[in-house]
Amino acid sequence: MAIQYKDYTIIISGELDSVSGDWNGRYRIMDEEGVVVYESFSDPAGSEEEALADAEEAAHAWIDQQ
Repeated sequence: MAIQYKDYTIIISGELDSVSGDWNGRYRIMDEEGVVVYESFSDPAGSEEEALADAEEAAHAWIDQQ
């Protein structure tokens, strides 16, 4: 899922940890030229929807701090 926020594009995905059963939200932040400026995971969550929401929130927070 790609989201435009301020002058950045955020790519978000969810990944299921097969060992723990937790979902991890992964996010990649790209600048206007498509260069990845930051990439990370959000905290583990109980569902994919929660992981995606957490990843989007973390990405917005990172951008807001720049």
